[in-house]
Amino acid sequence: MKRSPLHLGTACRPPRPQHGFTLIELMVVVAILAIITTAAAPSFSAFLEGQRVKAAAYDLTADLMLARSEALKRNASVSIVRSGNNWDQGWTTATVVDPTTISLRNASSGVVFSGAPASITFDVNGRVSSPSTEVRMTISGSSGGSIRCVEISLSGRARSSIGACT
Repeated sequence: MKRSPLHLGTACRPPRPQHGFTLIELMVVVAILAIITTAAAPSFSAFLEGQRVKAAAYDLTADLMLARSEALKRNASVSIVRSGNNWDQGWTTATVVDPTTISLRNASSGVVFSGAPASITFDVNGRVSSPSTEVRMTISGSSGGSIRCVEISLSGRARSSIGACT
């Protein structure tokens, strides 16, 4: 019996194309990704530190504005008091006479506060009554790369700016 060309055995078929990656291709891609990640890691950590400092300055400024507005609204003195030995352990905003907590901030990791009093009190007119001088707090990252200044004037105006307090 004669075989037709359509009934050839599997030995004569052309090879199927392979799908996927070879081990060598995969190792090259992983090596390239490792090099890129190693190069990007230092700049990413500096970025994260800057964001932590910016967030801490924003949170403190927002709570200072909240304390001032609450003092005006309630016609009562309102204080912001650090939670521990330093402001990086968090702070509480509360009324002075009958201690009612208005706001509570948790610890800020990787941030250092300097030049800050233990508490800041706003009187019924929204002005700073304690301490009796303008308040300037420097907030910096733990490596010192990113620095912001939070200032509170005696009139009660709070603002945040880039750089150390002067």
